[in-house]
Amino acid sequence: PYADTQAPVAPTVTVSEADNDGKPTASGVAEPGSTVTVTWPDGTTSTVTADPTTGAYTVESPTVQTNGNITATATDVNGNTSTLTTAPYADTQAPVAPTVTVSEADNDGKPTASGVAEPGSTVTVTWPDGTTSTVTADPTTGAYTVESPTVQTNGNITATATDVNGNTSTPTTAPYADTQAPVAPTVTVSEADNDGKPTAS
Repeated sequence: PYADTQAPVAPTVTVSEADNDGKPTASGVAEPGSTVTVTWPDGTTSTVTADPTTGAYTVESPTVQTNGNITATATDVNGNTSTLTTAPYADTQAPVAPTVTVSEADNDGKPTASGVAEPGSTVTVTWPDGTTSTVTADPTTGAYTVESPTVQTNGNITATATDVNGNTSTPTTAPYADTQAPVAPTVTVSEADNDGKPTAS
């Protein structure tokens, strides 16, 4: 009988991040047809089957990753698993600048900034009066929205995105011009002290 009890050779691992989305790609060569298991810095894993002829494999992290080590093992068709190969990952690229759309739907003088940034990044919005608000972009879609806590004068609104590794994008600027008349105030008239001088409140 034939019994394969030998572990395959450890796969090679090269790390890249060409599309600058914070999700690194691991690629390399393993035993042809083996299952390559890649462990990302946050502890999650991805599996991919190495090409049955060349052994080439490639897999991108499904989520944004912090700096750290990426490891890979190969498990052959008989269940034997290689030793692991480790490659360092260091994200030093600034994320793509976020998009910014300005709205003021509720007519309260407090504009809302919304858009898309690198998933999981911290978006810092600077309002026309110089104050700032921060919000975390959705970890999957990168969508964000934040309303100014105070009434704003006309001017520019800017946004930057800082990724989980501390890299900050260039700013994106959008103009804000409040052209809507404020909501009419309510008025209640009283004359409680009966002095002929009504009070409006």
